[in-house]
Amino acid sequence: MTTEARADTAIAVMRPRQAVIDGAWRAIGPGVEVLSGDDGGPLRRTVKRIIDPLVLRLRSNTQYSAPFVDAAVAAAIHELIVGHGPALRAAAAWFEVLKRERRRQRITTGNAQELYFPVCFELAVTRGAPSDEDHDAATTVLQGIHDDRDRTAIEVLNQFVSDQQVVAKLAEQLRHSWRDVRAGTEITGPFLAGLTTVLGPAESHRDSVARQRVWSALIADAAPYNLGANAHEATTSLPWSIVDLGLSSVEPQLPPTIVGGAAGDRPLNRCVVDRVRATLRRALDRDELPDVPLLCAEEVDRSCAPWGLLAEDNQAALIAGIEIAVNLAPLTDVAPRYQLASLIQARLRKEAYVMHARRYLAGGGPIHPRQQQVIDDLSAFARPYLSRLWARLHGRDVWQEPCSDVDDVRSLLEGVARSVSLDHRQRIKSMLQVAG
Repeated sequence: MTTEARADTAIAVMRPRQAVIDGAWRAIGPGVEVLSGDDGGPLRRTVKRIIDPLVLRLRSNTQYSAPFVDAAVAAAIHELIVGHGPALRAAAAWFEVLKRERRRQRITTGNAQELYFPVCFELAVTRGAPSDEDHDAATTVLQGIHDDRDRTAIEVLNQFVSDQQVVAKLAEQLRHSWRDVRAGTEITGPFLAGLTTVLGPAESHRDSVARQRVWSALIADAAPYNLGANAHEATTSLPWSIVDLGLSSVEPQLPPTIVGGAAGDRPLNRCVVDRVRATLRRALDRDELPDVPLLCAEEVDRSCAPWGLLAEDNQAALIAGIEIAVNLAPLTDVAPRYQLASLIQARLRKEAYVMHARRYLAGGGPIHPRQQQVIDDLSAFARPYLSRLWARLHGRDVWQEPCSDVDDVRSLLEGVARSVSLDHRQRIKSMLQVAG
């Protein structure tokens, strides 16, 4: 047997960790729907907040963390997840209870999945499934999560930046950081060409391995950094307009301010304090974040970095998202350049509100103002898509969560499109309720 054949055989007996988790999750059966995606697999946050840290306990079981695992590790992962089936079903039931109580208390801060998933699993392990008498427990849990938590953190930030000397020091750091960002001379063509593989199909395991290999090379490429650095001063060299993309209100991109941002500022225009405030509001466990002074100093450097992101893999993921976004045209019959964009667009076109808008346009008749708003939203789909993608990548950047796994990145790009579509659906529902 040749060396290449032996290597292929070795690869063949390895399984993607994500596929192993997905298969085990489906084997649990009904009862975990609120922790699952539309396809029946676990939500990304379910894996991140429950399965990895609490079921597989990756910190002490590092053998479960590899992107590809052998048969023995795959069997162990499957057994652990299925064995925790009763607790996971109870956790799903607790999440429903906490969501109802959250709505009753009109709590709007923090992402419910990020905040509650680990707590729900803990409740499931310690108390079992919730009963009708557990309303008081839900109230107590939410109070423990939210009381003083957001207010105290924001007050610390507000007090810190109320000192003009502090603001002046951060502003001086910002001037130096902005000046230090300069584009290199490397060409960007190979990076953009490589995205054809990353955003393209993988019909076999070998294709999947090749796709991951290409992505690993792309996140080490200088192109994402250089493109973002050019946005600071030479936007004519960019393949897209950062204003048209909705990432900035002006071009070239201006240095951010420390304080004084306006509500609704585009992602690359937001002031440093607003970015830190968003981090504190989203944070699940602030004990793992730096203190406010260091958090502000880090955010100064981040806001000056290309695309407002420090990590090269996050910068690369944003470029991949831009290429997806400019290919999405739900109202037209233009075929996207990338296979992943085609899949996303096909799902969008199946949405009832999108089909209705397309029929409106095909009819050529007068368009109702409410329908015109829907058409305008769909025509500019790239703007909310990239705004939401940037926010998610910013969160990953702060928490140093990698975008090194190509399947994870593709899932992120798909998930953002679903999220924007759900927003559209909810807005249309609200309009109809008001009109009714």
